Amino acid sequence: MKRYQIKIELTNGDELDARVVGRNRSDALRRMEQTEAYINFVGNHDIKTIDIKPIPIKPIDNERFAVTTIDNKPGWYIVADLDNRIKIEFKKGRYNDTQRILPIGDGKQLTAQEQATALREIGEYLYKNFKEII
Repeated sequence: MKRYQIKIELTNGDELDARVVGRNRSDALRRMEQTEAYINFVGNHDIKTIDIKPIPIKPIDNERFAVTTIDNKPGWYIVADLDNRIKIEFKKGRYNDTQRILPIGDGKQLTAQEQATALREIGEYLYKNFKEII
C-alpha cells in the first residue's frame, strides 16, 4: 500500500489535511471518506477542492535512531529519534503500555502528523532491529 496526503477545502473555508494509506489515490480517498471523523467534519458542507499527493517512501536509516539502556532503571530502554529530537523510554517486553515520549533537549516543533509518523517509524525500526526488547 502507498501513503497519500489528502487536503480538502470546504466551501465554508475549513480545511482537512490527512495522511492515508491506499492502493491508489481513489482507494485512499474512499478509505478516508468512510471514517467517522471525516463524516463529522464535512457534515452538510460542500467540498471546494481536493488535492491528493503521494508521499514518497523514504528508507529509515540506522544513523537516525539510537537505542540504549537506562543505567538506574534495570530492564528499561531509551530509543532516540535524532532527526525529530524525541526519545521514548520503555520497559523491556512492554513497549506499548510503558512508553513515555520525551523531547531531546528543547525538542523540535512537530505537527501532529509529523509526530505520529515519527512514532510509527520508531516502532518499525524497533520491530525490525530489536524485536526481543519490545
